[in-house]
Amino acid sequence: MMKNFALIGCGYWGTIIINTLKKIKKFEYIYICDEDSLKTRIIEERFGNFVKIIKIKELIKNKNIKHVYLATPPSKNFSLLKDIISANKNILLEKPGFSKLSEFKIIKKLLSKTKTKIRFGYIYLYNDYVKYLKKLILQKNIGKIKYISFQRQNFGPIRNDVSAFLDLATHDLSILRYLLNGKIVPKKIIKHDILRKNSGDIVFANFESGLTRIDINVSWLNPEKVRKITIITDKKMILYDEMDLQKPIKIFDNYASYPKISKYSKSYFSKKVFIYKGKSRFIKLKDKMPLDSEILSFIQNDKNLADITFAEDIIKITKKLKII
Repeated sequence: MMKNFALIGCGYWGTIIINTLKKIKKFEYIYICDEDSLKTRIIEERFGNFVKIIKIKELIKNKNIKHVYLATPPSKNFSLLKDIISANKNILLEKPGFSKLSEFKIIKKLLSKTKTKIRFGYIYLYNDYVKYLKKLILQKNIGKIKYISFQRQNFGPIRNDVSAFLDLATHDLSILRYLLNGKIVPKKIIKHDILRKNSGDIVFANFESGLTRIDINVSWLNPEKVRKITIITDKKMILYDEMDLQKPIKIFDNYASYPKISKYSKSYFSKKVFIYKGKSRFIKLKDKMPLDSEILSFIQNDKNLADITFAEDIIKITKKLKII
């Protein structure tokens, strides 16, 4: 049993991390750190001997602590990382990491001078169904991808330091970078500020990647939790509904197309679209919990799927849309 894991940030997501760490049974205990002492005391009461409270300065000096997970807001991460990097620890930083491109550049320079390794917590890269979608695309038998739609809606939590787009849509942008090899180009955006000025509570964003059109819709003011990815090709239609536990992925042998003009004479040619509806099937996997897989990959130092360049590219896209 290991004793070398520390968590900084004991809020909503930090509590989920602690639950996961206890469940995977790799650690005798972990260290926890938060500037709000009330939070750490509550965590200590809840998890007992599994957690040990530590101050940030002690954490940095403790050479036995090899793995540090930061479940802290982007506004806090830069100052925290500057001190931790010099201690040569293995770091997992919850997405999106930073909201400023200048901070990525400075952290990159600091990393080049140390043995510290850093990865970003884009959890959907460890989702077995997203991996399955990637497998389908690589097989190339689903046809050319014409359109992809992402719907990510829920009621809270609501962040004060970032918009719903940076909080939620960065997940979808990470999935896009994973699924597609082409460059993701931002095109249009519609932002609704419901709660306050510049809050960006509901956002619709449009992108292109080659000939593929992409829409992302996010909201943290939705009465129901929605997690859907729709892929339209010239041969099939694919729906991944994360909330459908029985039939998460449905593959439809459906397509629509106009006839080629060369096949018809001018007198008989019709512009009527041809619609084909074939058989459908669903995919149910024996999937693992993505957070379990992500943390195990982190402590085992497996291939880094979301390094600092990956995370920086996602923020570059949001900057081009002029929304943070």
